[in-house]
Amino acid sequence: TVPCYLRPGSSLCKEVQKLTHSNWLASSSDWLITKPFRILLIMLVAMLLKKLVHRAIERLCERAATASVSGVIARGRLGHHHHESTMSHERRRQRAATMGSVLKSISAGVIYAIALLMALSELTFNIGPLIASAGILGVAIGFGSQTLVKDFLAGIFMILEDQYGVGDSVDLGTAKGTVEAVGLRVTRVRDLDGTVWYVQNGAIARVGNQSQGWSRVMIDVDVAHGED
Repeated sequence: TVPCYLRPGSSLCKEVQKLTHSNWLASSSDWLITKPFRILLIMLVAMLLKKLVHRAIERLCERAATASVSGVIARGRLGHHHHESTMSHERRRQRAATMGSVLKSISAGVIYAIALLMALSELTFNIGPLIASAGILGVAIGFGSQTLVKDFLAGIFMILEDQYGVGDSVDLGTAKGTVEAVGLRVTRVRDLDGTVWYVQNGAIARVGNQSQGWSRVMIDVDVAHGED
């Protein structure tokens, strides 16, 4: 095999051989200098990109929390010309913060996964079978966790649209009572008897919210026949 410092175009290898007069260092310069530098550059770019994406998500969430962006995430829960209450503003801020956290986690995972594949490629690993295996595994997990994905997506849209929140009195079809917790997968509801119901978000076909905007209470008052 022809040494790298004798090959045309191997400038780094030639420079190392001139400086150190070591054929081994010259031949290993690609592994000792070039590849680590490229991997470090990939990781730095990934960290910078993650920071920029997270900053963009934070700005979007800030605009959504202050109602300066259009769309369901910024729409007031009272609608029309009703004056937005303090509780409504706080609910919208919490909703924007929750979605921001989810978007940050997803974006960081995607960016670092791509950076890892690029780093493995720099180390001369054949990432083709790895990508194919990941694709097959993803399809298998997707088929096996359809319900989980459905619950997750339904939870995201429920938070975006502010269908209900903690403390609301709701009728979810399968359960009716006061909402105690809203998650991306399940909603916890306590009924009038004190029973706690865990309802999967993907199984909720309709939502009746008795605490959103305004509510009406009907009270029966018994009056004796002899009263004035």
